[in-house]
Amino acid sequence: MHATVIIPCYRPDRNFEKMLADLNAQTSKDFCVILADDGNNPPLAPRVAEKLTRPHEVIRFDQNRGIVAGLNACVAQASTPYVIRMDADDRMPPDRIEKQLIYMQAHPNIDVAGAAMVVFGSGLRVWSKPTKQSVIKASLLWGPSFNHPTLIAKSAFMKANPYPSGFHLAEDYALWLQMSRSGAQMANVRDVLVYYRMEGQNTSQTGAHLRATRYRDMFKHAVDTLIGQPAAASLHSGIDLGCHHVLAGMVPPDGCKPTTQAVKSYAQTLVQALSCVEDSWVSYAQQDVMKKCRNAQGLGRWHKLESIWDLRRLRLSAWRVLLSGDL
Repeated sequence: MHATVIIPCYRPDRNFEKMLADLNAQTSKDFCVILADDGNNPPLAPRVAEKLTRPHEVIRFDQNRGIVAGLNACVAQASTPYVIRMDADDRMPPDRIEKQLIYMQAHPNIDVAGAAMVVFGSGLRVWSKPTKQSVIKASLLWGPSFNHPTLIAKSAFMKANPYPSGFHLAEDYALWLQMSRSGAQMANVRDVLVYYRMEGQNTSQTGAHLRATRYRDMFKHAVDTLIGQPAAASLHSGIDLGCHHVLAGMVPPDGCKPTTQAVKSYAQTLVQALSCVEDSWVSYAQQDVMKKCRNAQGLGRWHKLESIWDLRRLRLSAWRVLLSGDL
């Protein structure tokens, strides 16, 4: 086996069996599965054994310990060269694992790679991420540079860089920042390899205020990690004011939007702080900051139709199923 699919499971709903069926239907058979049963009652093992035909193991927690504990336990148990991330209620095309294994074997320098994914259940759109290392790292200033459920990574690298604790609903963002600091070679492919369900208990469906507050702390962590002290310290007040949120295209905490002049001043301070970093991604990041600043002032163009055009990369059969709501 070359890959282990790792799946954290807490109160999986009726879509759980659909996800297991997708694993059975994969064109590649070069993988096994490890699931974390995170305090579910009744235990998941019988439910998994009834449906999943692939070699698998269920790690059982008697009490709920959270997604970070589940993911790290699965990674620690994996004995294959690669681990592949999957959520308990998402779907995937039958060639997902085959394509990701081919990519990693053709690019032995890459430590972690992601892909595009279709979001369904509350509309239909594609979430794409940057493909080049320098752009991926620069994009971490604004949020996660990977679609977490699409991840494939070298197992050894993940064991050396476990998911950090203390970042509620942002463990993936914290991990990408940690990886960037440790020198990870990162990439994304443009293929749509996961169908991401956005409904029901999905943790991405949180209130705008809570999300903005969470990102305020993560933006501080991001600039501290990517830029370092003392230069990053000059940015914290602008993040508290909501300037970083505006540049990122988000609603600031409490809905208190800073003035245009405050955002412009913050952007200039961010560009200056980035000049203290000697790395190939910095020049792109500086250009991106000023582009976002122009957009925030209404002087640029927001490409809101980008995800619509990205939907053209879906195969026709996937289009029909996604639009029918049968997933």
